[in-house]
Amino acid sequence: MVGYDLLIVDDQAGVRRLLYEVFLVEGYLVDMASSGAEAVQKVCERKPQVVLLDHRMPVMS
Repeated sequence: MVGYDLLIVDDQAGVRRLLYEVFLVEGYLVDMASSGAEAVQKVCERKPQVVLLDHRMPVMS
């Protein structure tokens, strides 16, 4: 089973990695971004079905 295309956005590498591993094991197609600007770029390029977003990030939330 192929899961949803998922983008994880968080400025903390440990949080990103943990969520990445959890969703990858469940069959999701997972990508990560460490900043708001990187997330915007990846959303425009990949058009993920789901975005998990840290709402308190430096520069752009």
